[in-house]
Amino acid sequence: MFLFVDATVLWQVNAVLLVVVPSAVWLVFGNWVVAVASALAVAILPRQLYAWLKDRRIDRIVAQLPDGLLMAAGSMRAGLGFGQALEALARDMSPPLAQEFALVLREQRMGVKLDDALGRFNERVPVQDVTLFVSAVGISREIGSNLAESLALLADTLRRRLLMEGKVKSLTAQGRLQGIVMALMPVGLVGFLTAAYPDTMHDMYHTAMGWVVMAVAAVMEYLGYRMARKITSIDI
Repeated sequence: MFLFVDATVLWQVNAVLLVVVPSAVWLVFGNWVVAVASALAVAILPRQLYAWLKDRRIDRIVAQLPDGLLMAAGSMRAGLGFGQALEALARDMSPPLAQEFALVLREQRMGVKLDDALGRFNERVPVQDVTLFVSAVGISREIGSNLAESLALLADTLRRRLLMEGKVKSLTAQGRLQGIVMALMPVGLVGFLTAAYPDTMHDMYHTAMGWVVMAVAAVMEYLGYRMARKITSIDI
């Protein structure tokens, strides 16, 4: 299911939350440090949530694409045209890939050229796998090659690539987990010390030097986490 929302509305909602949430936190806790932290969270978390949802959807499409291409190749070998094969994919496959192909067919029925509709599909899912699929369809339509064989070969290539990426992720999983643990450990330690020794940690939250220390620690925590993610991220 697609959710069409104006970006201006989302910006307005985020702006309202950016004012309301810190004000409510200030009224409840009476600590401006906590209020500023909540304001930063409201400013950062929606964008991070959107990026996470988008990446998850793209990953699911990439995982479904080899099976979808094999299904399309089988349909075309059985005598169906490419448009009919896309209709079968939109009907028989599960979301989100079925939703994308259904949108391509809907645009085509409204008068958009197939190449343009596939190009918009590539814009919505800007990954190399979809680019290869769109290019294969475009080249086949131009020179008149066997599109079914091209899709079957591309599906096999993408499947092998997914297997290799899975092996790389499994080998780097320990490094990614270590980065997360090392990033969360200081936060948990500060929380424990605050709960166990509130008098000792009082200056950390109520003096300028304490605020500077927390700011520097937060920046170093973020940089360390990003470096750990960069080291364990391997492109294939």
